[in-house]
Formats: sequence, C-alpha cells, structure tokens
Amino acid sequence: MSTFKEKATAFLMSRIGKTAYVINTTAITDSLLQITLHLPEAINWRSCQHLKCEVGKQAYRDYTIASWDQATQTAVLLIHTSHEGTGSNWAKQLQPEQSFFYAGPGGGFHQPTAADNLVCIGDASAIGHFVSLYKCRHPQQQFHAMIIDKHLPSTILDMPIHTGTSEQLTNWVRHLPVQETTFYLAGNIPLLVKTRKTIKDLGGKQIKSAGFWE
Repeated sequence: MSTFKEKATAFLMSRIGKTAYVINTTAITDSLLQITLHLPEAINWRSCQHLKCEVGKQAYRDYTIASWDQATQTAVLLIHTSHEGTGSNWAKQLQPEQSFFYAGPGGGFHQPTAADNLVCIGDASAIGHFVSLYKCRHPQQQFHAMIIDKHLPSTILDMPIHTGTSEQLTNWVRHLPVQETTFYLAGNIPLLVKTRKTIKDLGGKQIKSAGFWE
C-alpha cells in the first residue's frame, strides 16, 4: 500500500516531473553502475545535488549527479547496486534509449570549502556524492577519498580513490593533515557516527555529514 508521502510525491512528479533519456550504462564493478543521461533542460549544477528518479510505480529514489556537462546537457549518476531493492533493481535493468521521469535537481548542501584539504570518507553508496565534490573543488586543493570497499578501481571519473576496511580507517585518517581540512562523511549512518568520533578525537573540527542508509 502506498504511503501518504509516496502519493504526495507521485502527485508532485505529475506536475513538475521531466523525462531523462539514458545514453549508456557502464559497469564500473559488479556492484557499481555509471549511468549517463541526457536531460531536457540545462541545470545550474553544483556539487552534491541529486535527481529524484521514478524507479517504480509510486517509488522514488534520490541519486547524486556525479558530473554534469553543460554543453551537451549530460549528467552522470553512480549507483551502488550490491543490495536487493527497488532502486538497485531499476538501475540494473536500464538500457540505452530508455527514459524515466525525474524531478530536480535538489539538495546540494555540501559544497567545497576554502580549506587547503578536502577529505571524503564513506561507503560505495557515497561515491557519486564525493565525485561531485572533486569536480567542483579548486584545482589547488588537496583531495583524498577513502571508500570502505574492497573492489574498486584506483580512480573513478578522474577522482583518486583509496579503499580499505573500517578497521583500517583510523590509521588512514591519522596520516592525513587535520588542520585546514574539511571532512565530508556520507553513506552508512553507523559508519558516519563512528568516523565522526574518530576525526574529533584526532582534532578535526570541520566535519560535514550526510547519512544515506542504515
């Protein structure tokens, strides 16, 4: 049975929804998809904005725009699909020339600060979030990303990536500069809580968090 929120969202989508067209899909790993879309309208893109995508009947999921090409009105989504769910199953069946309804972009609360160092920590569900920060940073800023995952390439959409386990995280953070650093945490909420405490214990003060799932 649809909830009131789902019905309200469906009504809103019927009024403001637009149609996105799939250009191509690429499997970066067995559980990470890169989906390239053409949007019918140009957007004023900034980091960490998301599209609300219709993934089923009265079912919607928010996916971060990892990168945006203004000239071609092309957006890239990075969707983690390791779990069974409406959004994951929808993403896995997308094919070139398919279309779907979306609204947005919305969000965009996390922006690159003027700190010398930007450090991103999270699980694979946060990769699109972090890539958007990487794309929007100042070229002279140092950028570090740690993803709690074992099977990722060393770069995704040009963003360099360190991978490891949650047990290795503390040691990795310990070797990073803490002063003049903004930390961005995203993804699994228990991981965010634990990591936030670790960073504070090490003297970090500029910490921005976005929990996606538990």
